[in-house]
Amino acid sequence: MRCQLYVSQAVACAVAVCGAGCTAKPPVAVQRSQETRVALQYRFTAADQALLEDVEHACFLYFWNEVGMPAELVQDRKNAPVASVAAVGFQLASLPIGVEHRWISRSEGAQRAQTILQSLLERDDNKKFGVYLHYPDMNTGGLSKQGFEVLASTVDHALLTAGAMVAGEYFGDGVAPLVGRLIAETNWKAYVVAPGGFVSMGWAPDDPGDLAGAGRFVELRWDWASDEERLIYFLAVGSPEPNYALPPETYYRLKRVVKSHAGGPAYVVSWPGALFTYFFSHCYIDYRALGPDDPAQFGVDAPRVDWFENSRRAVLTHRQRCIEQAGRFKTLAPDRWGLSACSSREGYIVPDIRPNASDNEDWCAGTVPPYAAGSAIMFAPQESLTAMRAYRALKDGEGRALVWRDPQAGGYGFVDSFNLDQGFACEDYVGIDQGPMLLAIENARTGLIWKLFMQHELARRAVERLRLSCETIVRPPSARAATLRALV
Repeated sequence: MRCQLYVSQAVACAVAVCGAGCTAKPPVAVQRSQETRVALQYRFTAADQALLEDVEHACFLYFWNEVGMPAELVQDRKNAPVASVAAVGFQLASLPIGVEHRWISRSEGAQRAQTILQSLLERDDNKKFGVYLHYPDMNTGGLSKQGFEVLASTVDHALLTAGAMVAGEYFGDGVAPLVGRLIAETNWKAYVVAPGGFVSMGWAPDDPGDLAGAGRFVELRWDWASDEERLIYFLAVGSPEPNYALPPETYYRLKRVVKSHAGGPAYVVSWPGALFTYFFSHCYIDYRALGPDDPAQFGVDAPRVDWFENSRRAVLTHRQRCIEQAGRFKTLAPDRWGLSACSSREGYIVPDIRPNASDNEDWCAGTVPPYAAGSAIMFAPQESLTAMRAYRALKDGEGRALVWRDPQAGGYGFVDSFNLDQGFACEDYVGIDQGPMLLAIENARTGLIWKLFMQHELARRAVERLRLSCETIVRPPSARAATLRALV
C-alpha cells in the first residue's frame, strides 16, 4: 500500500489491512481536522515563492560556505570554531536542495557529501558504539581540542543520520554506501541503559581526550513523545541490524501528555513547549502522509495521535499565546511570534511556554528567533509567511534591515534572534536553526526532503515495523513540484 503524495508515490506504507474479523481500534485523541486539510492545499503566490527562494538560498549558503577544511563539516554556528553533527545532518540534507535550485552542480553536491561522510567514518576518535560526538573537529571530523562538550550524543546522531539518508537517496552511488555504513554501525541498543528501558542522551568519556577509555552513560534519557525523541526511536526501530535495533513498542512507550489552552484543541505537549520540539522530526518524517498511530497494537495504553495534526495545533496555540503576551513584550505581535531555542543577548536560551509537560513558563524576555515561525510553514503556511514578511521588513533606527542580512553582503538571511525591547539582533547563525527552516520551506514547496527520507529503506522498514497507516493527501502540485517530478 502506498501513500498518495503530491510529489511522488515513493513512500511505501506497509500496513496490515483490517478485515472483517479485526478488533475495533481505540478512538483517536488527536484526529486530522478539516482546517489542516485546507492548510495542506495552500497555494503559494509568485510573491510567496520569491520570498521563500531568498530565505532558502540564504540558509543554503551558510551550509555551503561555513565549513572546515579539508573535512568540509559545517560549523555549529558562525562564531564557533567547531562542527556539530546535528548541523552536519542538515548540511547533508541541504545538498539536494542546492542541486535542485541550481545553486551548485550535482557533482559538486555529491563530492561534498562524500567528503563529509568519509571524514567522519574513517576516524575512530569521534564515536562510541557507532554514535558520533556532538561536537567534532570541523577540519578533521575527529575529536575536537577546542574545549567543547565531549559527548556521543544520541539526538545529534539521529539528526546526522536523517540528513545522511536524504543525501544517500539523492546522490546514490558513492554516497549511499557510506550512509549505509553509518546506519549499520549505529548500536542503538547499547544506549538503552536508562530506567524504563529508554535511550540515554549520550555517553561521555572519563578522560575527554580518550574515547577508547572508560566512560559513562548520561543519566538523562529520552522518554517524552516530542520531536527529538520520535526521530531517535523511529530510526532505532528501522535499524537493519537485529542486534542494534529497538523493538517498536519503545517508540509507543514515550510519554504522551495531552493538554490544551483556553478551550482550544488538545494536543500532546512537549516538555518545554518551545517550537523546535514540534517540528524537528517533521523536517524528515512525512507525518503529513501518515494517519493516527495506534499504541494499543503493541500493548501500550496511550492515546492515538496524528502527529502532523498535533504539531499544527501546537504551532497555532503557541502563536496565540505569543499574541496574548504582546502587551508585555514589544517583540511579540500577530505577525511576530514563535519562541524556540536560540542564541540571545543572554547566551543560548530554551524557553518554556505553556501548555507543556514541565508546567513551567519562561518567555526569555520575549526574544524571537525567526527560524521558529519560518519552520512552522509546514503546518501553518499563511501565518508563517506573514511572520517572515514582517521580519524582512523590520528596520532599525537608521532605516537599515534589523533582522535580515543580505547574502550579497556576506549575510545568511535572518539573524538567529532579535528582541525589540532590548534593541538587539543576534549577529550569529546557528546550524540547527538554519537547517530546519531550509528543510521545512523546501518541504512546504516541493516535498523533496520528505520524499527522499521516506523512500530510504530504513524509513520504509520503520513505517512497517511501527504499523503506521496512510493518510490520503489531496493537494494541487505547484509548478516547482511538477518540475521536481521530472527531475528525481
